Amino acid sequence: MLRRLFAAGIALAALILPVSATSAAADDYGPDDLPCDIAVDSATVALGATIGLSIACDGTYTAVVTVTGAGEAAGDEAVAVAGTSSETVTVDGSATVTVGPLNAPGAYTVSLTDTDGNALAAPLTLTVVGAADDGDEGGLAVTGPTSLPYLGVAGGLLLLGVIALVATRVSTRRSS
Repeated sequence: MLRRLFAAGIALAALILPVSATSAAADDYGPDDLPCDIAVDSATVALGATIGLSIACDGTYTAVVTVTGAGEAAGDEAVAVAGTSSETVTVDGSATVTVGPLNAPGAYTVSLTDTDGNALAAPLTLTVVGAADDGDEGGLAVTGPTSLPYLGVAGGLLLLGVIALVATRVSTRRSS
């Protein structure tokens, strides 16, 4: 009985653990396979700054430049790409897009996709530095992946161990 329970626990763990690696396995291409590049003079800019993005492609593309922010930078007024959060441009070898002003401190991601939403370039991260007006002094940025899936797996394995222990004790009492 214990062997079957142990084998079932291992099988369950083998089914659950590959879930954490699916996002990396879902990529069909590497960063060298993308036809375009996005460049900027400095990835760290001052609050309220307007910057120029240089886009270089291996051909002619109709591309959508999208700027998104995280945290305080996620507000509707925080991002402006020529007045909006995204702009469609035609890139014939190279192009320049003006981004700004970036009105909130934080991290911004610039992505370049075709009109179907397929990535044309690796995302570019911009960091806007400046005094926040919300009174937050010295707060730490949230970085790194979430550990919640791993805690779920650990809790499941702990539960399997408790079940195996209880099953062993019950079978021992019945046999004696």
